[in-house]
Amino acid sequence: MHYQCFFCHIRSFEKLLKEQPIKEEDKKNLTLEFLNWFGKMNRDDKSPDITRSIHQKMKEILGSSDPYREIKKSCNDYLLQQYPRLKERVLTSKDPFTTALKLAIAGNIIDYAASPDHSVDETIEYVMESDFAINHVQKLKERIQKAKTILYLGDNAGEIVLDRLFLETLNHPGIHFAVRGEPIINDVTLEDARYVQMERYAKVISNGYGAPSTLVEKSSAEFQDLFYRADLIISKGQGNLEGLLENQEQSIFYLLMVKCNLIGSRLGVEKGNFVVCHNKEIPVEAEID
Repeated sequence: MHYQCFFCHIRSFEKLLKEQPIKEEDKKNLTLEFLNWFGKMNRDDKSPDITRSIHQKMKEILGSSDPYREIKKSCNDYLLQQYPRLKERVLTSKDPFTTALKLAIAGNIIDYAASPDHSVDETIEYVMESDFAINHVQKLKERIQKAKTILYLGDNAGEIVLDRLFLETLNHPGIHFAVRGEPIINDVTLEDARYVQMERYAKVISNGYGAPSTLVEKSSAEFQDLFYRADLIISKGQGNLEGLLENQEQSIFYLLMVKCNLIGSRLGVEKGNFVVCHNKEIPVEAEID
């Protein structure tokens, strides 16, 4: 794991701790406990696995199986309230596909691990007026039209509502929507997918593993079977990209907002840029660690 990633993990713990209704002295003790454990962990693991270990420790320290449950519900509720208005925006646009796609990518700002600087509403307007730093939109559209089976890899709560709007717009009969195997940060779970009624537009499946990414080799047999037989994989968010970036076997399109300089450098774009990128056009380099 790159040294800069350590600071992101510490900031994530700080942000979560601030939102807990506990005494200041307890927060201090919990922080010292976390930092002591953090300094002893195995640093040779992949970044998503390290994140998984960190958040398992957070759950243990905080005494909660899902510390972000209320945060996730709040994000889902807010976007569900906006859904009718955003759907109307899609339906009345000259290009519903691209409009719904941009809205889905704008939702990628809802990431409590990355600490975004702008609100969802601000980001939506910014994305709608901006060009993609990597634009493989037309190729994605063509692949969707040809595919019989599509695997869509979900990312964050709240964002999932805009994913639902995109999938509703696609109206494709062969879409599977994958969620995390257990609660991890504010990533989507089966509970979140059911809450936003994702099953109306896709078959929902758990990947069977609790990392904030897609690590195929550690996922369930059911997920692996679907991953390798899907005609097309649509990967939302930076976390999924980190786990799949070196995969050249499958046809994968990455949809995301770039949230750190490391990933930006790997893709050849700036932090804060939005991309729709086919994996076959990303140069193969050393794995991010």
